[in-house]
Amino acid sequence: MPQATTTRSGRMQPAGSRLIKFFFGEELPFVSHGRGVFVYDTDGRRYLDGCSGAVTANLGHSDPEILRALHEQAERITFAHRGTFHSEQSEALAERLGAMTGYPYVFLCNSGSEAVETALRLTLQYWRERGEPNRSQFASHAVSYHGATLGGLSLSGHPQRRRVAEALLHEFNELTPPYAYRFAEGRDDAEFTELLVNHTAEVLDAHGPAAAGVVVEPVGGAAGGAITPPDGYLQALAGLCRERGLPLIADEVMTGMGRTGMMLASQHWDVRPDLVVLGKGMGAGYAPVSAVLVSEEIIDAIAAGTASVTNGHTYGGNPLGSAVALAVLEAIESRGLVANAAERGKQLRAGLEALARRHEVIGEVRGLGLLQGLELVSDRVARSPGAPIGSLTRAATFAARDQGLLVYPATGGINNAILVAPPLTVTAEEIDLLLELLDASFTSLTSEESTLL
Repeated sequence: MPQATTTRSGRMQPAGSRLIKFFFGEELPFVSHGRGVFVYDTDGRRYLDGCSGAVTANLGHSDPEILRALHEQAERITFAHRGTFHSEQSEALAERLGAMTGYPYVFLCNSGSEAVETALRLTLQYWRERGEPNRSQFASHAVSYHGATLGGLSLSGHPQRRRVAEALLHEFNELTPPYAYRFAEGRDDAEFTELLVNHTAEVLDAHGPAAAGVVVEPVGGAAGGAITPPDGYLQALAGLCRERGLPLIADEVMTGMGRTGMMLASQHWDVRPDLVVLGKGMGAGYAPVSAVLVSEEIIDAIAAGTASVTNGHTYGGNPLGSAVALAVLEAIESRGLVANAAERGKQLRAGLEALARRHEVIGEVRGLGLLQGLELVSDRVARSPGAPIGSLTRAATFAARDQGLLVYPATGGINNAILVAPPLTVTAEEIDLLLELLDASFTSLTSEESTLL
């Protein structure tokens, strides 16, 4: 049997565990159940889920309407392969999702990573159908995360995730990140936007007939912590793509489904990408389901050619996942959760900015709606991230958990940051409690972990 091991912090993993964990020997509480925005462990301790799990549980936990839809569908049928049957559930989901986002076509997948990979393959097929099979070079930002599959990871500027698989990854074309805190170097928004646009144009033009498209997170998530571009950048990026006839792919796995106070984050800048990748909040933690929204131009090219899409995975578009996602969309719309995300997001942002004035460890507050990021620094004036990279993030995450608050670590190996992203169902009173717990967390962090600062 496996033996007990000691973690870097001196903690022991229970002897006999066969489960491979993220960090060998990491001792974490065992989850018991959830109710609304709260999660409980097997010792009876309550945690406010200030990050919706992995920015996923958009409706909170144990929502009765979603559980009812899950149960009713499970009693009918849970799985049917889409190569054998169509299902009413997947048809209804595509119809509802398209109506809510304005896209005419929807391809269903299981996870965000799979959906990113599907978007890449659809784009490559688009070029093949047009007689330009050599177009295979995608551009993406040097600080970004697009999933754990080899295609998505190749496009990711996330040193921590890339490290182990580096030998298998394709080179990707690094665009300057729209990350003003680290890359603007004193430029104002207009000057920084000009720099970003000029560099992107250079990269795209350098690859000429090999350029296939651009992949972008409208608001960066796991690799940097709610990195929000300067106004004008996404519009200019979309313009560059249009001028060159290149598809723009928006990775909205984390930002979509109302998280930022709009159904899609790209709508904040009136940008309509050619493909949009959705995941996480689409199933809201109740079922693994994701999607790619696809424009007319992409599908028309395929329809005029082979008229066949062979992408997909075994569970993609299964009736159970589709029924759950359909119930999630109904809840988002009928409960006004996009508007709630915008309103509660303003409250959360104001509270986080107040915390930043009290805690020197917070270098910047950024984000949109209920996707807010805190950049953590050891020296606010010098903007020093602290050493080693990730240490402040881990310390802040554990300090919050000790206070009964869950936050999401968002460091891609270049900074220290956390995401604060409670469920879209969160109330004003629960936001106040979240801020109170976070305040106590930073007070504890700066007193007990002062060696990191």
